[in-house]
Amino acid sequence: MIQLIKRYLKSGVMENGIVMATEEGSPQGGNLSPLLANIYLNEFDWEFKKRGVPCIRYADDIVLLAKSKRASERLLETSTTYLEEKLKLKVNKDKSRSVSVFAIRNIKFLGFALGRNGKGIYVRVHSRSWKKFKARLKELSSRRSVQSIRPSLRKIREYARGWLNYYGIADMKNPIDEINSWLYHRIRMCIWKQWKRPRTKMRNLLKLGVPEELAHMAANSRRGYWFVTQTVAVNMAMTKERLIRAGFYDLAAAYQSVHVNY
Repeated sequence: MIQLIKRYLKSGVMENGIVMATEEGSPQGGNLSPLLANIYLNEFDWEFKKRGVPCIRYADDIVLLAKSKRASERLLETSTTYLEEKLKLKVNKDKSRSVSVFAIRNIKFLGFALGRNGKGIYVRVHSRSWKKFKARLKELSSRRSVQSIRPSLRKIREYARGWLNYYGIADMKNPIDEINSWLYHRIRMCIWKQWKRPRTKMRNLLKLGVPEELAHMAANSRRGYWFVTQTVAVNMAMTKERLIRAGFYDLAAAYQSVHVNY
């Protein structure tokens, strides 16, 4: 195992298509970094466990818990001293600080944060993680980039499934319901745009069981995509059930199936 790690460290890195030798350290973001961190920081884990300090660590990201502000400041000082003097590591002082675990703006660990309500403490998705998720879904469901709806639905499914499998432990029923409704709306807009001509829209609406008068009003409307795809005619034609059969990944249903396991 040691020889394998050594060969990995000496294999070099590729920059702009050119292989360059590495003299020290491991490549940033490489597969080896978390493994080496786990090996080297194992001593740190046991030291603070002996001290009775709750410690949560992923690779070199560490959270130590204390009961008060003063205790947390002492803990920050002693842990920094241990890492730098005992383990000879350099601590990033800009990212190391004492904060409340409920201060969502100040603490983000692996994309998560903690919340507190009348029922107690719960895990939630950090606001920045939500923004990235919605931005990616917006990109995948953009009516400018969606040329064919089924491949786009497949890409959304692949991305959203991975995201939910990772964040499924968090309590997020209401936020995921909101994003789910928003995403249904965007998919309806993509389909509506692909139908293009009023004649095509009229024909497809009638085929999907929309009464002729409603179909005529929607097909010939001069309002924008967002408005028209909220009308009774479009929602009657593009029901959730039909979109799911076409490949839509219902986020609310998928979240419930994942979250129930925690």
